[in-house]
Amino acid sequence: MISVVIPTYKSPEYLDWCLHSCIEGQTFDTNEIIVIVDGHYEMSEDVLKKYEGKIKVVDLGSNKGMCYALNTGMWYVTNEWFLIVNDDNVFPKDWDKRMMSDLEYAKNFKFGDKFVMTPRQIEPAGPSIFNFDIKDFGRDAKTFDYDGYCQYEKTIADDSYNRFRNYGEIFPFLMKKKYYMAVGGFDLIYPSPFICDWDFFLKLDLNNIGMSRTHKGHFYHFGSAATKNRTDNDQIKFKASEQPAAEMFLYKWGHPPRLYSNNSHSPKGQTIKGIKYE
Repeated sequence: MISVVIPTYKSPEYLDWCLHSCIEGQTFDTNEIIVIVDGHYEMSEDVLKKYEGKIKVVDLGSNKGMCYALNTGMWYVTNEWFLIVNDDNVFPKDWDKRMMSDLEYAKNFKFGDKFVMTPRQIEPAGPSIFNFDIKDFGRDAKTFDYDGYCQYEKTIADDSYNRFRNYGEIFPFLMKKKYYMAVGGFDLIYPSPFICDWDFFLKLDLNNIGMSRTHKGHFYHFGSAATKNRTDNDQIKFKASEQPAAEMFLYKWGHPPRLYSNNSHSPKGQTIKGIKYE
């Protein structure tokens, strides 16, 4: 059914919840789960062994960056549809059944198979720039209330006719492998995870691949725990990567991404403008 691709970097406690919820919540036995270890394998080794036989593991050997990890992981995808998920995301119950239901809806509605589908998320703290649901079930892996999240998520899932919206452009996302390959995946020139996102979704948009967001399922998101919310030297390098990446975007497209006060996204209530031309 769906190939799940999870890049991970020095976040074993979050990866554990990600894998547990993915396996616990799936309905179909034809899914595959591919974990791309982007360096520091020893930190995630115990978690990976815990799910041995249920996941595929690709060890990059050293830290090569998210773009490289995702492009490499795509060569291991054997299903037609794949879902890229951050290692600090938690899956809702029946995630695959719900996503496949909306996938068929989108195909029959207007998109055909040329679309990217993004599920909504629940985050522990606001304000959310993407108008995600704010509900605190834990701000770190140790305090996470999985059962509470699962029960709450069922109450806010929207199964109405107009659950599809014509926007997306954020992780996690579901799409066909052939369209990922057609646009060349992620461009390896970008040191920043955010600017490379904008570049990738812009390429999809220019190839007339539709964007959509489903409200039928909500992934929990610890808030970029593996990147933005770090307190070590990786956080310093992460912040320093934003402006050089923005300059690369301008050089490539002749159009600057929109950097706002938090140096990556726009304030709540405004449109993210780094992805499409005005």
